[in-house]
Amino acid sequence: LFLFPLLLILRYSFNLDTDAGLFIPAFSFANYAKILTDPFYIRVFLNSLWVAAGVSVTCLVLGFPFAWFVVRWSRRSRIILLWAVYTPLIVSVIVRVYGWMVVTSDSGLINSIAMSLGLTDTPWKILYETEGMWIGLVHRYLPLAVLPLVNALAKIDLTLTQAARNLGATPRRAFWTLVVPLMLPGFVAGFQLVLANVLSDFVIPTLMGTTRFQMIAPAIYNEAMGRVNWAMSAAMAVMVLLIMGVLLASTNVVLRRLAPWARSV
Repeated sequence: LFLFPLLLILRYSFNLDTDAGLFIPAFSFANYAKILTDPFYIRVFLNSLWVAAGVSVTCLVLGFPFAWFVVRWSRRSRIILLWAVYTPLIVSVIVRVYGWMVVTSDSGLINSIAMSLGLTDTPWKILYETEGMWIGLVHRYLPLAVLPLVNALAKIDLTLTQAARNLGATPRRAFWTLVVPLMLPGFVAGFQLVLANVLSDFVIPTLMGTTRFQMIAPAIYNEAMGRVNWAMSAAMAVMVLLIMGVLLASTNVVLRRLAPWARSV
């Protein structure tokens, strides 16, 4: 049930589209050649990779202090804080997106506060821009970065940092030489989860983004439904899967090379 649709899309990607909205059964690499040479498709993939990597790093930067507080300082409130992370995953993404659309609009909460404080005379353009899309993506996928960080940090023995302090290491040196290397599996897992989901996200780029900055999922939809190029859209989908596979495999290889102890953490 999982492999058959993927194999079907793979087969369709080698067909050829026609001007009549149909595709001709064939075995041609013309669609892949066009994706790799046409500036439009190259720009779409580069935009998506840049946003996916940036949102992943942003989620890790924002999620690490929260994970640190949950594991190291909160005891009685740990369950409540973890539920605060889980709860947004229950709410429909459409509801959350429309909420952010209200907040980031020209007359929304952010611009109202900024203008009342005298920070700007005209509303900031956030909604239907890359910045607004970025905010929505971070809000949606931040839990996917927090949970691996919490899990990795919970496995670190506090006595290791205490021993480092007893041997003369400063708190900063103990943090960078002990905590960060031991948390690498959590960083990598969070990065991979957010990266894969952002690359395949359709709702937020469509509702909060802009057509001037195309993302891959809306581009595939427009190719299939707008231009009725089923073979090209299938080839684009296969390329996304290949890129995801390469990125996930490469990050795992880098983790094993840089942190061989991660296998037992």
